Amino acid sequence: MGISIEKLAAHRLKYEAQYLNYRKSWPRHLYRHEPIENALKILQNGSLLSRNAAAQGGLIGLDIAPEEIINSTDAAHNYARLYFRPKNPTQFHIEGIRKPADYYNGKHAGFTVMFMFDAAAVLTQNTTKFSCGNMQSHITDVFDGDTGFDQLDFDSIYHDVAYPSPEVIRKRCAEVLPQSGLVLADTLRFVVVRTDADLATLKYSLGQMGLDAYLPLVRKSTGSGLFFNRYTAVEHIDSSPNRVNFKLAASSSSGQIQTSIQILELKSRNVMFNLNADLDGNKRYYIEHNLALGSYLVNYKLEDVFAHESQISLM
Repeated sequence: MGISIEKLAAHRLKYEAQYLNYRKSWPRHLYRHEPIENALKILQNGSLLSRNAAAQGGLIGLDIAPEEIINSTDAAHNYARLYFRPKNPTQFHIEGIRKPADYYNGKHAGFTVMFMFDAAAVLTQNTTKFSCGNMQSHITDVFDGDTGFDQLDFDSIYHDVAYPSPEVIRKRCAEVLPQSGLVLADTLRFVVVRTDADLATLKYSLGQMGLDAYLPLVRKSTGSGLFFNRYTAVEHIDSSPNRVNFKLAASSSSGQIQTSIQILELKSRNVMFNLNADLDGNKRYYIEHNLALGSYLVNYKLEDVFAHESQISLM
C-alpha cells in the first residue's frame, strides 16, 4: 500500500525546511527522465507503463537501459518506475547529446525530457510501493506503507555532493513503484526540457501529434535542480527574413560538435537549405539564406542525433 497524506506532509515539511537550494522543491514531485522519442509515446498513450507492458505494446522507442544492467534482475519490470529525485546517477550517465565515445555502455538519451509527477497523487495510491535504492541492485529492498517509508534514507536519497560513496549512489536511485498504467491525467504535473529550442521542439511535436492538452504542462528548466547540462543541445533559434540565428549548448565531449541543419518548405517538405559543419558550443551563429518569405520547418541533428524540429516564419 502507499503512504498516508499525513506521512507525506511530515516528510515534505522536514526536507523543505532542511534545504535552502533547489533540493527544497524535490519532495513535491516524483521524476522520470526519457529521450524525447519515448516521452512522446508515453504522452500519446496517456499512461505510464511498466517495462514489460511497454515492450509488449511496442512503446519503447529508444531503449536507454544497458542490457547488462537491465538484465541483472527483473524485479521492477512489472512496475511503472519513478524516482524520488532528479539528477540521479542514471540520468547523469544518459542525459544530453554527446559523442559516441561518451555513451554509457553504448546508451544515451540525447534530447532528454523530464516528467514531474505529483508526489501525493502517486505515493498515496493503495498499490504504490517504493525501494531503498536502485532496483537493479540485488541488495535493494522494496517497502510500502508509512512504516516502510520510514525505512528510507532520504538524507542519502537527496544527497547532492560530488564523489558519493557507492552506497549513496545506490540510494540516490531509490525508486517509486506504482502499478503499471499510471494515468497521466491524474498524476502528471509538468513536462520539462533544458533549453528554449527544446521547448519549441516539444510544443511543435505535441501539436503535430494532436496532443495539445499537454501544452500547459510544458516548461523550460530554470536553475540547476533538474538537469546536469553537461552535454550539448540546441540552446535557442530565431529567424529573420534572410537569417536563421542559433546557439548550441556547450558539451563535455571533446572537440567540436558535428552539426547538421536542414530548412524544409513546410507543406512539401522539400529541402531548401542544407548545412553540415563542425561548430563550437556556447557560441552564437547565423545562417544567411535567400529563401522566399513564408513558413518553413527547421531540423537540427547534433552528433548525428535528433536535436531540434520546429516551424519558423520568414516575414
